[in-house]
Amino acid sequence: MTYYMTMKEYKTEKANIAQVKEHLSSYIALAEQGTTVVVCRRNRPVAELVSTAEALATNTTRLGSALGSVDVNCDLTAPALDESSWDMLK
Repeated sequence: MTYYMTMKEYKTEKANIAQVKEHLSSYIALAEQGTTVVVCRRNRPVAELVSTAEALATNTTRLGSALGSVDVNCDLTAPALDESSWDMLK
């Protein structure tokens, strides 16, 4: 038995440019919900509307998330070089 997935199962909508121009806000709403909107010219795909939320959600780094994972064993306010080495910096 052969099984073919339809466009709906991939969460994809297809629309010609004229349709997109008429109903742009509803197609943007679909993209925000995770549906990919394939924009076509004369039924040939030329562009896609996709949600940027997925791309933005991939960065999950939070400040303070690794609290306690680093030990500082020196005085961070002390100069890195002693005063006799400062002449080389001029």
